Amino acid sequence: MKFLFYLIVLFLLLNGFTANRVANSLIRDSCKKASKNSEPHYYKFCIASISENPESQQVKNIDELIRVGVKNAISNMTNVKGIVERILKERKYTSKLSEKMLRVCVKLYSEGTNSLTKCLEYIKLRDFDKVHNTIRHARVVPRECEMGFNDDNKQKSPVTKENDVLFDTVDIAQSFNYYAHVNPDI
Repeated sequence: MKFLFYLIVLFLLLNGFTANRVANSLIRDSCKKASKNSEPHYYKFCIASISENPESQQVKNIDELIRVGVKNAISNMTNVKGIVERILKERKYTSKLSEKMLRVCVKLYSEGTNSLTKCLEYIKLRDFDKVHNTIRHARVVPRECEMGFNDDNKQKSPVTKENDVLFDTVDIAQSFNYYAHVNPDI
């Protein structure tokens, strides 16, 4: 009886190690494709940001990895929105114009989060063209926020670094989907 118990435990341990190897390999391969035309830091960032989500260690296929990427993007967008809301609440902006632009950014982040949440539904439905188009909409949110500050109005965004990370995080999910379903032959 003890032998059977040890055999089952050994099987479960080996199965867990195999699952982690599959997930890690999938993450590395997907990040390699995603970073093909990107800056040198992107590959390491992709692996780190996806791997920090505990769900990533359970993925068995690219669709599950896309879902993890979208969830990371939702989390990041929610965090950046919270930072901007805190700046507004604590009145840490430099002018009325900055306040106005930050309020526009909060609205953009809300729209982006809604779009990414829809992506999760489209992934379940396996409608990957809609996933692509919806992520594409969310991907421009951090750039639109920054553009409001970087026009000729001489305002400085207090969340430039956060928006750069957000852009890359959303781009990871979009790249995973693009190379797996929109244009898999590349």
